[in-house]
Amino acid sequence: MSNDFAVSHLNSLQSSDQRDRRPEAGYVGDSWRNQALALRTGIVSVTAIFRQLTRVPLVQHAGIFLLTTGLDRSKLPGMKPTIVFSLFLVTSLVFAQNPADVKFQDASPKGAPASLSVKYDPDIGLYAAVRNTSDKGILAFFAIIEPTDSRGQSVPCQSRADFIFKDSVLAPQAERFACPMDTSTSSNEPGATVVKAVGAVLWVQFEDGSTWGDAESGKQILSVRSRKLAFLQKLVADYYDNGETSFKAMLNDQNLDPRIWAVAGCLVEDAKSQRIPAINLAKNRLEAAQKWESLLGPF
Repeated sequence: MSNDFAVSHLNSLQSSDQRDRRPEAGYVGDSWRNQALALRTGIVSVTAIFRQLTRVPLVQHAGIFLLTTGLDRSKLPGMKPTIVFSLFLVTSLVFAQNPADVKFQDASPKGAPASLSVKYDPDIGLYAAVRNTSDKGILAFFAIIEPTDSRGQSVPCQSRADFIFKDSVLAPQAERFACPMDTSTSSNEPGATVVKAVGAVLWVQFEDGSTWGDAESGKQILSVRSRKLAFLQKLVADYYDNGETSFKAMLNDQNLDPRIWAVAGCLVEDAKSQRIPAINLAKNRLEAAQKWESLLGPF
């Protein structure tokens, strides 16, 4: 890839040490708004997942799959949106800011099947959105976004979205939340105006199983699919073998691997949003995954 921004981030992905300390926004909810709000309010904990990855203290950060070093947004707010439950609330303020005032560069490589843009929502503030510009449905994508505020502070975010356990893919011309554009690194830190941002879509998998982009970026999504499937299967089996109390304990087990914990957080929040039992949603997602059986891995 010729773009300097994309290249520098691709190089950083080669180091697991660097990768584990970089912001991430993982897809968490069925609706992008639920995901974004979960990240923003702290319902889905980016910091909680990040703590599990690094095992060191971390400042709170407003968040997705969905889903940072100041924050781990796949671990973030994963809309959570990479995604999990938090025992605290992130209190960063949402500032009304016009996306047109942000100088944004979409540095996606030439021929990318998806694009990035800046959007605004009164409840979640500024955020980056991914649009499917291809003629095929997108099953998963990996993107990076780095906003910079008026103080010169930048907080990069990795956005990982995988719809393989969902009811639908990202349809052509459809748009989904990717990352919150928030540069604060503490709940006590006053927010600042985002003045510029740069982002790139690095990898995409289409609903037919074909892929585009950087294979190493894609592995970060593909490598955990079979483990997510195994967790869902175990979760459903545990409900019928040991009852609802044991089922809920598994859903709220914060010692789980962060990426698996994100699946649990997603189930709980989406079940609340849809007003259905979490076990029903878990079974629905297992059923939805059957049509993608050949893409579940392991890889």
